[in-house]
Amino acid sequence: MKNIGLRMETLRKNMHLTPEAVSSYLEIPVEDLLDMEKGKKNITLSILNQLCALFRCSESYILCRSDEFDPAAFVFRSSSIETDDLQGIAGMNRIYLNMKYLTKKMDD
Repeated sequence: MKNIGLRMETLRKNMHLTPEAVSSYLEIPVEDLLDMEKGKKNITLSILNQLCALFRCSESYILCRSDEFDPAAFVFRSSSIETDDLQGIAGMNRIYLNMKYLTKKMDD
């Protein structure tokens, strides 16, 4: 469970997001997010799905079952990111992940 938390923390930091921003996006207390990152608290399926959308990765990647990850390259022009911005990023990432999945299925 600790590796999962470390992976969550790494993904968050790589996007230069604060624990406060991610916890607001997830609609959970900051302490819960930090406990998940420290491996002291399990993540729910709902949280897992939201994190996958935000970080544009698979469940297997966050759960440390796979190392396959295609990081998104975002450039923000603002010095602060609001919760609505994270919702928008997650929505775009869901579209990307769905298109990637459908393209793979069509190629198979």
